[in-house]
Amino acid sequence: MRTATAPPDDRLERALLLARGGRAAELRRDLSGALARYEEARTLLADSAPTPLYANVLRWSGSVLRDLGEIEGADRLYSDSFAVADRTGAKAAMASALNCRAVIAQRRGDVDEATSLYESAAALAVEAGDIRLAGMIEQNLGVLANIRGELAAALHRYRAALAAFEEASDDEAASWVLNNIGMLLTDIGLHGRAEATLHRGLEIAKARRDRPLEGVLRANYGECLIAMERWEDAAYQLEFAADVAREGEDRARQGEAFKLMGLLEMAQGRLETAEHHLGEALRIARAVDAPLLRAEALRERGELRRRQGRPGDALADWDAAKAEFTALGAALDADQIVARAALLHEQIRNDEAQARTDEESDT
Repeated sequence: MRTATAPPDDRLERALLLARGGRAAELRRDLSGALARYEEARTLLADSAPTPLYANVLRWSGSVLRDLGEIEGADRLYSDSFAVADRTGAKAAMASALNCRAVIAQRRGDVDEATSLYESAAALAVEAGDIRLAGMIEQNLGVLANIRGELAAALHRYRAALAAFEEASDDEAASWVLNNIGMLLTDIGLHGRAEATLHRGLEIAKARRDRPLEGVLRANYGECLIAMERWEDAAYQLEFAADVAREGEDRARQGEAFKLMGLLEMAQGRLETAEHHLGEALRIARAVDAPLLRAEALRERGELRRRQGRPGDALADWDAAKAEFTALGAALDADQIVARAALLHEQIRNDEAQARTDEESDT
């Protein structure tokens, strides 16, 4: 039986250089290149005694797979990362692995599991004295509250995380929270404040040359601009976001961009183009198993079909979206769909009654 030993210095050094190269490739959104470097580093470290570096490389590998849409493989690597970190007693690495597993649970729609994992991760981050990680987890708990429709609680968590990041002069983390705050302000109709918040986050991302985050912020800025009926500005932001997602092989973000492009086209009455974009968003959401994107795309396609005069298809999409939102714990979104469907059912009944009246008049 082979006994694990500390890796020779040259292997550890080579693994460290590969890990750094992988991180640099991730920043360039060369995900295939990053994954290749991480896999080589993992090979060098796998038969040696567990180290925090090995735990981190496993987690980084998982995040690349997640961005590529390989959710099951990502979760396995996160689980392995936690096991290695646990053996080394590296609480910050343990917290990071649990935080990543919570993101996967959230993406699958298992809100209870995600909440439990985030809370465990937060406790470990506090034990480790990792203020940045604790703030990231606080932000993620805010996202869950937002999904559940607990908007005041979400905003409270976002602001707490932002205050912590600003106190630490952590511009990168602050830009993440500004993105979430901007999205929430858009949702509640405070479009001017949302625009200012998203623009502030965008300026940070551009100054840091963080192109992936810039793409995310531009997509959400585009949604805000749609609500403000600034069609040309919205189109520019969404096309930029889609280009960034394609460059980075981030299929989930591509799907999000397609969904918003569909909304933009529908708002301008271009229903055929809107249907194409929403269909692409739905196809990607199914391929990468993104239930929230799937639910939102179904909801918007239902509205599109209603406008096309296809009430049966609209109701079918809304029924499917309601089931997805309910499974996610997004009660507010599910209730809004129920209200939309009730109005459509009433319209169908009125149309049928009018048709009968017209028929009787003709006879």
